[in-house]
Formats: sequence, C-alpha cells, structure tokens
Amino acid sequence: MREELLFDPKSEKRVAKRVLVSERPDVFRAASGRVGKRILDLLAEKPMYPAQIARSLKAHHQTVYYHIARLERAGLISRTGKESVRGGEATLFALSSDGYAVEFNVEGEPLPNLQAPARLESFGAFFKEYFDRGELEGWIVVGSPLPHGATGTQARDAHYAVHLGLALGQFVALPARFPVKLDVDVKAEGLRGSNLIVVGGPRTNVIAEGLNPYLPMRFKQGGFWSSIVDDRGQSFSSDLDSIVAKVENPWAPGKTCVVMAGLTGAATKAAIIGACNFADTLFHKYRSGNYACLLRGTDRDGDGKVDSVELLRRI
Repeated sequence: MREELLFDPKSEKRVAKRVLVSERPDVFRAASGRVGKRILDLLAEKPMYPAQIARSLKAHHQTVYYHIARLERAGLISRTGKESVRGGEATLFALSSDGYAVEFNVEGEPLPNLQAPARLESFGAFFKEYFDRGELEGWIVVGSPLPHGATGTQARDAHYAVHLGLALGQFVALPARFPVKLDVDVKAEGLRGSNLIVVGGPRTNVIAEGLNPYLPMRFKQGGFWSSIVDDRGQSFSSDLDSIVAKVENPWAPGKTCVVMAGLTGAATKAAIIGACNFADTLFHKYRSGNYACLLRGTDRDGDGKVDSVELLRRI
C-alpha cells in the first residue's frame, strides 16, 4: 500500500487529495463493513477518541474498539494525540489519508497540464506537515530588507520565495491570512513555535540563525557565515552553495522547520530551485524525520543566472 495524490482535472478548486492505493482490495476489508465505514465518516470530520465514536454511533464500546483496531492495522487511521477526559487520557484517532483506492494494471490517461506525478508526490511528502486539509499550516519566513540582526544585514533574497509559493500552491488553497512573515516579525510576535519555512541563511535571516545549530548541515559562524559544514566536517564555500534542511522545531516539539538557504542570494535561489524543480531527485528517498542536502547552483543555459542545481551531499 502506498500514498498517492488524487487530482480531479474537472474540479475548479484545483486541490489534490492524499489517497492510499493498493492493487489488492482485501487490504481495505476493514473499511468495507457498516461500522468501519461509519467510523471513517466520523473521523473525516475531525479526530475523535473511541468513547466519542461509540456515543455518536450508539454502539457498544467493545464493538468500536474492535473496528478501530482493524482500521489502524490496515493503515486507514492513526493515533494523533491524547485528550484529557474525566481525569484520564483518551487516545485521539484521525484518518491516515484523505481516502483509499484500488488500482488496476491499466495505462493511465495523460494530463499534459500537470507536472510529473513523481515530482508532485516527492514535494508533497517532504512538506506534508504544512498541508492541513488544503490549508497552509505555518509561515514562510523571509529576511527583513532593513538592517537587522547582530551584523545589521539587509536581506535581498526574499523575492525568491515567490517561486516556492507557486510550488506550494499545488497543494493548498489561497490562504485567508497572508502567509509570509519577516524574520524580525516572527521573533517579535512570538511565532517561532509554528511550522516554519525559512528562506535565506543566518547572515540575512535571524530565524535561520537561531535554527542553524540544529541543522544536520550548517553554516559556519566564523568568517561571517562564509561556508557550509556538512556532517563529516567538510567545508563548502562556493558562492552558489546552499542547503535544504528539515528539522523538528527546537522552540516547539511537534512542529517542523524547513530551511532553504545559501551563502549568497543566488545560492538561496539555487536551494529553492532544487526543492521546487528537482524534488524527485532531492526527496524521493525521504520518509520522515530530519533531513539535509547540500546543493550547488549551476547555469545550464549560460545566461549568467542560476537555473539548475548539482546535488553534492544528502543525509
């Protein structure tokens, strides 16, 4: 069983659903019965604990526990946390995906206006914590254009986040709130405990500076952040060297931070191009947990601007 993105080309909403897919119908047997299907319908609305489900279905607790266990073993639901109930703790369950499907061995229909499914799947899997049922869960953080931080640096790479926004837009609807924050505002408004996508390195972004010690590959503070050190202690100092890294938020366990940053503005552009345009190369082996890759920007068409990347190291 695997997870794929389901896109309806006739839909005006242009959103994709995460769907569990298998060639064997029997893996979804737990959902075929009346009680199992009704439990899935309830959890599609919100996470619930077993006693709530039993009350909603007017069913015996043991019956509900039995079907929850079957659905969990089948991978259709998962535990998402606990809730205090009458002095104790109850386990909350939620859908593991937005649906499930049985796939037959037939040739699919080409959709020329969509990107390759592998690229969509890789990008979506890497940023999955940021998609909450079609809404962006977190902030895109760019450096302030005004002098700030210990060195009084001005950021000039914030506009590269536009490309990132277009890539994220494949998975989320237009946010009701403006999703981009300056690094100084994230700090001043106490938003560091959110899911963060940080654009720019510690030289120009104070949030990246705070995250730097926690990254699997990091910027070397000595020499005005002029090199990147990988997990083996090797230094990289090309003007087009950058990292794409993902770690648990050190200010809020359970939240996630992604850093896309380079030694220069052009290198930060390379990091974003790598994550958005070459996601199948960077993330195809990614499943969960911390991640980092080291990239070097390249100019394939010879116009003097970064348009591609070379993957130097991945951990």
